[in-house]
Amino acid sequence: MPTPQTFPLPPSLASLNIDIKEDYFDNLEPHLVGHLIWSEFPVKVYIAPPENNLSESAYQRYQQWEKAAQSAIASWHPYIPLQIVETEVGADILIRRQPPRIRGKFNPETGLFDLPRITSATATVQFYATETQPAKLKHQMIIEVSPHQTFDYWVNNITHELGHALGIWGHSPHQGDIMYHAQTRNIPTISPRDLNTLIKVYQQPTRLGGAFPPSSSVTR
Repeated sequence: MPTPQTFPLPPSLASLNIDIKEDYFDNLEPHLVGHLIWSEFPVKVYIAPPENNLSESAYQRYQQWEKAAQSAIASWHPYIPLQIVETEVGADILIRRQPPRIRGKFNPETGLFDLPRITSATATVQFYATETQPAKLKHQMIIEVSPHQTFDYWVNNITHELGHALGIWGHSPHQGDIMYHAQTRNIPTISPRDLNTLIKVYQQPTRLGGAFPPSSSVTR
């Protein structure tokens, strides 16, 4: 595995002057590779296109979903540079309009799979090695968002999942934060606590973006 290292804060985060100093960094869990941060900008985001042969009403609903995704991306862009791209190849974050897959977790005590509660949006991560010399450890985030919601909740859910995709791998205990662990009647926006937490995440070491040692045997 690459050696953990830290990267300079993105200028957009380094230049922030936030009066409130609170954060919920202690609620986050680093991955085995360290914190899931990006070191190359802009982060490329791909919004999945509509299905083929949609009816006019279904296509109009897709357009609303796409607009919600664009709104969520725009809300994070001032803090982490994001770029919407037209092709999935090479994208860092994929946003897909589909019900999140239910992923059971094996319980060794019962010998059964524990199924999580049904959710309207999820973010998952997958890792890969680049084909460069030397190979580097990279990641890609996949966001799945249910098509069966209202516009405001689409915006809320995609903004929340983008927070995970940008490195906040955990939740806030405060209802006023976009990374609060549950949906609320009063839909929040990105808060000073969210931003303070994001800044602290990007000050942590990570193996992502690092080169594998020359002796490592890496397969994609």
